Amino acid sequence: VRTPAAIEVEIVGIVTFGDEDSLGGVTFTGFTLSVAQDLLLEDPTRVSGVAAAAGSGVSERELVDRIEPVLPDGAEAITGTELTAEQRDDIESDFLGFFNTSLLVFAGIALLVAMFSIFNTFSILVAQRTRESALLRAIGASRRQIVGSVAFEALAVGIVASAVGLAAGFGLAGGTLALMDAAGFGLPQAGLVTTTGSLVLGAAVGVGATLIASLAPAIKASRVAPIEALRDAAVDTTGASWWRAAAGVAVMVAGVGLVVARAGAGAFGQVAIGALLAVAGMVLLGPVVARPASATIGAPIALLRGFPGSLARRNAMRNPRRTAGAAGALMVGVVVVTLFTVIASSIKSSIEDTVDEQFGGDLVIDTEFGAAGVDPALAAELAALPEVSETAGIGVAALRVDGEELDASVTQPARLRSMLDVDVAQGSMADVGGDGIAVSSDYAEERGWELGSTVLLEFVDGQTTPATVDAIYDEASLIGDAVLPEATWAPHANRQSYVALLVDLADGVTLADGRDAVVGVTGPAVTVQDRDEYVESVAGEVDAILNVVYGLLALAIIIALMGIANVLSLSTHERRRELGLLRAVGQTRRQLRTMVRWESVVVALFGTAGGVALGIFLGWGLFEALATQEGFGTFAAPTGQLVTVLVAGAIAGILAGLRPARRAAKLPVLE
Repeated sequence: VRTPAAIEVEIVGIVTFGDEDSLGGVTFTGFTLSVAQDLLLEDPTRVSGVAAAAGSGVSERELVDRIEPVLPDGAEAITGTELTAEQRDDIESDFLGFFNTSLLVFAGIALLVAMFSIFNTFSILVAQRTRESALLRAIGASRRQIVGSVAFEALAVGIVASAVGLAAGFGLAGGTLALMDAAGFGLPQAGLVTTTGSLVLGAAVGVGATLIASLAPAIKASRVAPIEALRDAAVDTTGASWWRAAAGVAVMVAGVGLVVARAGAGAFGQVAIGALLAVAGMVLLGPVVARPASATIGAPIALLRGFPGSLARRNAMRNPRRTAGAAGALMVGVVVVTLFTVIASSIKSSIEDTVDEQFGGDLVIDTEFGAAGVDPALAAELAALPEVSETAGIGVAALRVDGEELDASVTQPARLRSMLDVDVAQGSMADVGGDGIAVSSDYAEERGWELGSTVLLEFVDGQTTPATVDAIYDEASLIGDAVLPEATWAPHANRQSYVALLVDLADGVTLADGRDAVVGVTGPAVTVQDRDEYVESVAGEVDAILNVVYGLLALAIIIALMGIANVLSLSTHERRRELGLLRAVGQTRRQLRTMVRWESVVVALFGTAGGVALGIFLGWGLFEALATQEGFGTFAAPTGQLVTVLVAGAIAGILAGLRPARRAAKLPVLE
């Protein structure tokens, strides 16, 4: 057992949490009180907390009131109810809060993408029913009745789809919990929990989104003139209006201008607003640029696939609204995927540059399981090795500085300066003594501190002590906003430990020999990494988050591809006379399938290419705003991953067109 020192123990009993083996995958080791005090506390006469049970007839509030007068300074008594609420709030503010917010954001993206598909579906249906709507108007139906008929249809679709969605949601929730359990999270399960509010909200969102998305097609249907009933066919070939082009350009210019103007100023909120405007402008301009974009994207297809490819290109060109509508849903999803990809790649690149510039050591030691940390005694053992020149441990201290909570880095500043270049602007790390503290320049500037300023440190044991600002440094990305000497923190810590131990090898010692010597001392459950491995492990945390993001965004992409397939299926039905004519003059089933599939590819590539281009730009703007605030500095667009996104878009287009192509090829020529 690591405490953080490695000790041997004998297992004399096994306990569980009720029927569960662990709490959220976290295991616990139980000691008797005296042994725990000796192993885990610097002062074995102290405890870190006390649990008290109320006597008969005494409420928890009364018990707290009776206990508080005898508590030492820095300690407080709270009720069990308050403790539960605090722990729940801590979890929600840390993991669950982020998790819930992320799910809501991605649910919103998926809903927006779905609304594109709903809008396209009803637009095509309304176009196909032009003669039917005109006939209803001719025999006396009012515009309100036409709108009402489409709205009631949308209401019915929304109700059925929402019911199916709620049922599928329960299934996905159960499956997700099972996956988390299989992955080792081990969350205690009391069954799926839901509330009436959740069901009502889910149904209302589903039905409401369907009604909103169908509103514009319903109004369009009501404007059909009775004379349209005399037309032989109803095919929607409308293009983009001048007002749409003007509005799209205005919104796009405003969004792009806001992103460019405010990115360097670190105004993340304003840049985010600009990004939303740019996406809105892209949607407005979709039908305007769909024709030339489809012509450009489809040109190589026409050359490679001959006549079927040429027809696929022209089919995508002749109805810009439909092409833009089908591609718009995919475009929104790809924008978000590209944006996150670019930001994550840039953050990783910044981490690599930061470590390369600031870390002057050779090895980094940390633990596979971070709760215990690295034993500070290990630093002295490693320093005694002939292969090692210097060691510097870094711990974490939770304290208040002038009343503000802060997690400060704990180290021996004089040792740290030889391995970590934090770009000291004022003073010297060697001058940070037992009554001193070093702070970052941004942290000091925000609080009006200067070199020599006196601040008040308040520790977790309730004690306070003044400290002098002995050094101010510019680079806080690796060390944080404050550095506290070990000598200052030691009297107030339960048990000192390092989160990382930096090692500088002696001159002439190879990395392989130095690592072997260090590993021989560190023992199990401790990782020894060189510079490249350390960078990869830190950057790997970004990849882990990004994989979760990709998993959530996959839903939006799938919905978008379903939308493309839906539009192609409906347009195939609309063009059945045209398809029959092509078959009658000699087009084979294979050529017909090829035509429909490549039309799907043109639409998908239009959406993917537009999404990648806009995603790169917005990723740049948002990263620049973050870089100003958080200290990141290297923008990097991952070419390989972005090319993969484009190729995936083309493949997705082929997949989306498979079923519509088969259905079109099966239509009898005479029909």
